[in-house]
Amino acid sequence: MSEFAVNLRDRVRQAREDVRIARRDSDDDRASAVGADLANLERLAAEHGVDLPEQASDDTRA
Repeated sequence: MSEFAVNLRDRVRQAREDVRIARRDSDDDRASAVGADLANLERLAAEHGVDLPEQASDDTRA
């Protein structure tokens, strides 16, 4: 796997965790902002053919 793909997958994993934490803490603004970043990362992955790990059963996007 390329360094680009490894870094992208790591950023997606971190963004998903950040959204989960923001929601747990009822920080809707942060969840929304990180959710938007996550959507951009997922779009970038799709454009470059990078497979991402499955999300947890609850949708992490805000």
